[in-house]
Amino acid sequence: MKVEKIEVGSLATNCYVLSSAGEMAIIDPGEDGERILDRIAEVAEGRPSVKFVLATHFHWDHVDAAAELVERLEADFYLGEKDLSYFKQATENALSPDRLLAEGDTVTLGDASFSVWETPGHSPGSITLVEAAKRKLFVGDLIFSTGFGRTDLPGGSKSDLEESLARVVKLDGDWEVYSGHGPIFQLGEKVNSSPYLKEMRES
Repeated sequence: MKVEKIEVGSLATNCYVLSSAGEMAIIDPGEDGERILDRIAEVAEGRPSVKFVLATHFHWDHVDAAAELVERLEADFYLGEKDLSYFKQATENALSPDRLLAEGDTVTLGDASFSVWETPGHSPGSITLVEAAKRKLFVGDLIFSTGFGRTDLPGGSKSDLEESLARVVKLDGDWEVYSGHGPIFQLGEKVNSSPYLKEMRES
């Protein structure tokens, strides 16, 4: 599986374009739909076969271009089920998820398979995609290379975020983390540089 990061919008959101065995997917298309479409066409070297557009959570800087991409690419839209009501309240377009994702679901793309973890805290329905074969985590705004997701927005919860962080940092081995903002990083390096996370892993 190939992953390409595109920084989009005024908050420099990381939009990820995934490619595997002839299928493509888009994660967190915050803004700049036209630029995302142009890059997808380049990667696909022709008309892309985009299976789904997925939002790790409902916040506008992760979904603003979703409706445009879903329509123009004839792709499905995936969202965590516990963010649905917030998504409907926060968006003015008529986009409805084709699939609501919950704990234990599996998402496939070509030869790749992702387990869905519910990792609330930043939002009630925040999800993490766990690609165990290549040890990749798509975490949205749960954790960044320099910090953690804020919890003062609608539906946020500090205690939920702490539980979600503890679950992720206790993963065995090292994992490559694709977060919603900032650089891609190695989970082990992040934990080792943070006494807070190291204590979580050891508890």
